[in-house]
Amino acid sequence: MEPPAGEEVDPDDAADASDDEIVLHPNVPRRGPLLLAFAAVVTCGGLGGLIGYGLVDTTCLEDPSLLERMLEQVRGYEAGAQSCGVARAGGSVIGAVAAAIGAAVIAVLILRAMAEWRVTRPDQPPS
Repeated sequence: MEPPAGEEVDPDDAADASDDEIVLHPNVPRRGPLLLAFAAVVTCGGLGGLIGYGLVDTTCLEDPSLLERMLEQVRGYEAGAQSCGVARAGGSVIGAVAAAIGAAVIAVLILRAMAEWRVTRPDQPPS
């Protein structure tokens, strides 16, 4: 904003006036859809972690299988017990990250589509 001719401008007032105006791009998503997209990504990440844990939990056996227990009767054979804690944690992390990335991609595409749907009117109509 230009001051009227002949008036002096205090530098502090000029700095305050420029700080008051924040200009946002017209296609910036609104806060509601943005928070909903964030909540969806977090929820999908948590559910993906549960799915990853479940998949590893069903396939990893800490107890010896029936065949291994039968083979224990053979002299010199010992059935080894494996720990599945690291595998479960890895499955959880990989599942959570994969699901969160997938949900984030979809959320970004939806937010961009919503921004394109919003009509921004130009200052002057085309002639």
